[in-house]
Order: sequence, then C-alpha cells, then structure tokens
Amino acid sequence: MIFYSRYKKFRIENNIDLKDISKRTKIDLKYLQSIEKGKFAELPSVYVKLFFKAYINEIGVDINEALHELDTFLNQGGTSKKLKFIPDNEKSEKISIMKAFDTEKIFNSSVITGLGFFLFVIIISFSLNSTNEVSQKDLENELRITKSDLIEFYSVRSEEILMLKSSNFPVTIRFKSNKENYVHYFDNFSGREFFIFEENMNIQNNTFTVSYDGSTKSLIIANTLDFELIFFSDDYFEDFSEKIPNDFPITIDLVSEPNSLVIKKYIPKK
Repeated sequence: MIFYSRYKKFRIENNIDLKDISKRTKIDLKYLQSIEKGKFAELPSVYVKLFFKAYINEIGVDINEALHELDTFLNQGGTSKKLKFIPDNEKSEKISIMKAFDTEKIFNSSVITGLGFFLFVIIISFSLNSTNEVSQKDLENELRITKSDLIEFYSVRSEEILMLKSSNFPVTIRFKSNKENYVHYFDNFSGREFFIFEENMNIQNNTFTVSYDGSTKSLIIANTLDFELIFFSDDYFEDFSEKIPNDFPITIDLVSEPNSLVIKKYIPKK
C-alpha cells in the first residue's frame, strides 16, 4: 500500500476529520485532499514539505519516517522530475550570498542573462514536476481491499443473514456510491473489480451493475456510507441500502437454497 494511502487509512480509522485538520492548521482542504491522493504537484511547490509535515503531525504518526517516504516518492521519477527540498541552513547560505552582490552588478547585462537562464530552468523543472502525477494503477492500489487485507487489518464486527425474496433469475445488482469506493464481485473462478474516484464522480462512473444468476458469488465493498445497493428485475425490486451501512469494509456472500445474503461488517483491528 502506498505511503500516503496508509496515512489516509490511519486517519480514517482513528476518526480524525480532514476538515478539523484544515481548521487547526489553516491549510486549505483541497491541499490536504491532494496529499492523501499523492498529488503533491497540486500543492504550492514551496509549501509541499511544510503542509505534509503539518498533516502528519495532526494525525499523530512518526514525522521523520513520513518525511523520508515523501522524499523517496518525490524523487522516484528520475533526476529530471525530482522535487528537491533545500535544508534551512543551505537556504540561509544562499540568501547571504545573494545579499553580498552589489546592487549595481545585479543590472549588469551578463548577470541579467544568467538570471534569465536560471528562471528558465526553474520553469522547466516545475513543468516536469507537475506532470509527475500518480498513475491509474497507483490510484487503484490505494482503493483496493483484498481478502488478505480483511484478515490482516480488520476484525468481524457483526454477521447477519438477509433473505433474498426473488426466486427468478437473473436479477440485476446495482451499487451506487457518492463517495470514493471500491467493489469486487467474484467467485472461485473469476472476478470483476470496480473503482470509484472522487475526481470523476458522476452518473457514468459511480455506479456498478452486474447480472446475478443465483449461483454462489461474493462482494467486497470498501465502505457503505452514502450509497445504494439494489437488487431488481422486471417483476422484482429490493433495496438493501438501509440494512448494511458500515464505516468500513463489508463482504456479502450470495448463496442459494435458500436465496440469501450473508453480510459481514468489519472494523479495524486495534
């Protein structure tokens, strides 16, 4: 799991509201959201480390380890895409050197040419950094929850059996989420994954639908808050939205004889 994804998960599991962090640190909420998505290029370049440090301090994890992971992540794209942080002592030395220049020399044509070239290099470097965004695969890895994750990081909070009233198949299962989410629909032989991302939240890509033929299947859903889960056909409609909400992942085992849903709700291990 990517480091910023672990920090987001830690924050959620400890019930720390991102809006509260924004109020305490005076950091715009959109920048905190960018940190949790790994989109550091969306932050003002001079404040990346400062904002990240403040965020880490608020959620209560080791700052030195977090900063090391941040530096490693920012520098992984090669020398042309590195975002280098200058230690405070080096900044002070550079400022002193700049102050030592005579004012008249600043306007010397050769100096102006040099400054122009320096600014050009800075602009090019910034452009390269801005394109160093997280890949689609990274985003999917951030959202994905596997069966092994459930075993390692979660405990079963409750288990419940709900009867499926329809005996005529196939029926359509529709899951709609108004929050970032992940759904895995599978059996012993194959599966289908569906990812819902915050930045692409609209009617086209926040709804997962699948035809269910009545055989044994399973669903893993990352969270069931602000969502809909509906089973329907031409002559059947059943809404389970109010029966399975959970702040954390759930699994649904679809079984036959009798047709039913075995719901397991999970909470993080302490």
